[in-house]
Amino acid sequence: MEGNLSANAVHLTQHKDRRKWWSLTIVLFATFMAILDVFIVNVAIPQMKKGLAATDAQIEWVVAAYTLAYAVLLVTGGRFGDLFGRKKMFIAGVSGFTVASLLCGFAEAASWLIAARVFQGVSAAIMVPQVLSTIQASFPNQKERGVALGIYGAVIGLASVAGQVVGGLLIEWNMLDMGWRNVFFINIPFGIAAILGSLFILQETVLEKAKQVDAVGVLLITAGLFLFVYPLISGSERGWPAWTWVSLAVSILVISFFLKYENRLKQKSKSPLIDLKLFQSSAFNFGMIVILAYYSGNAGLYYVLTLYLQLGLGLEPYSSGMTFLPLGLGFAVFSMLAPRLVRKFSINIVYAGVTIMFLSYVAMIAIIRLSSGGASIPALAAALLFAGVGQGIIAPLLIQSILAKTAKEDAGSASGVLTTFTQVSQTLGIVAIAAVFYSVRDSHHDDSIAFQSAIWILISLCLAITAGLVKLISANKPRDGH
Repeated sequence: MEGNLSANAVHLTQHKDRRKWWSLTIVLFATFMAILDVFIVNVAIPQMKKGLAATDAQIEWVVAAYTLAYAVLLVTGGRFGDLFGRKKMFIAGVSGFTVASLLCGFAEAASWLIAARVFQGVSAAIMVPQVLSTIQASFPNQKERGVALGIYGAVIGLASVAGQVVGGLLIEWNMLDMGWRNVFFINIPFGIAAILGSLFILQETVLEKAKQVDAVGVLLITAGLFLFVYPLISGSERGWPAWTWVSLAVSILVISFFLKYENRLKQKSKSPLIDLKLFQSSAFNFGMIVILAYYSGNAGLYYVLTLYLQLGLGLEPYSSGMTFLPLGLGFAVFSMLAPRLVRKFSINIVYAGVTIMFLSYVAMIAIIRLSSGGASIPALAAALLFAGVGQGIIAPLLIQSILAKTAKEDAGSASGVLTTFTQVSQTLGIVAIAAVFYSVRDSHHDDSIAFQSAIWILISLCLAITAGLVKLISANKPRDGH
């Protein structure tokens, strides 16, 4: 009898172990789709503009509408997962994203496509925060959580590069003579697989709290982030008119008022959108600083590298995308290896990651200068491989360190804040680093000098990342020495 009970317990444990890894696979489908759609549209812009007879302003909104809706609602999406169930919100988000992708693909006018992109961004904001919070809830064991976050980082790296490569392939192959529409239809099979898998495999996790929505908080944070992100997206292309600066200033006031309001709700024992105790953790705060430096640099690199490859070296979109492949492979492989490297060499392995990034950026500048202003594509691809290795080592360990001391019941809120800050950091990086690229390009009429100037900013950010990691790792060390 005891032997049967023991065997049943082992079988149940094995079933739970398999289920959580299958759950990880399902939620990562969503991650892949959301990141892919940030990058894949850029490749199709020329065909999209021609096919819909769209203006430049409308095409800008096709790109910006998704990013804007996605960025401003991530905190809300994360909190809704805490309150109403992460499985429920994940399925709602994936379903909305899949339908929105279908609407994008069948768009007959630019206004239709823009509206569908807004719907797609809103759906992504509901869907994506549930990924990190599901990982937090499903993998309480620190070792397994590290592996799960490593795979999560690998998927982000692959999706970022896949946007460039897959977009080029879909345009070139022109399946069913659908042209640019295929960059949206590619989401459909991923979405259906994620919906079916989540229905049967994902387990529901919801807080044992009153299901009270902080409606005022939702409105305030949405307005504050909109006022901050929109001028960042539109300002540089419009020459930074006065309204962009006014919007940024007002956004700070609105977000400050939001934080005070949230604190007042907490004092009254109500349910705020964000529990400000998150920011009482020095590890969380230092982690946000590292995220700012890390993700702004990565996004800036992806953007200006595309410009340099196509404008400076004259590569076609597909060839340009293939040049990104070593970067994505390095990122993906070493994101998965990072937890194993930590077990062998300790968390200090992240400093090796920063060093590799630093040296790869220096190598890019050397390659361009030795090529007399051009660049050897194989040599540049090798440097990009090492850049991906460095980035891949850092990414999962950074997320794990930030969330290490986050309470389980705050996983959704913390994930929403983290992903929001990541998205805003990427937008800031693209705006700032692209501004440097275009400024130097206009003054020197030389793409290689402009690209080198952008790389010098990335080198400087490596130093900021190192300083932030020192503080982050120190904040995570037990104070009593145990």
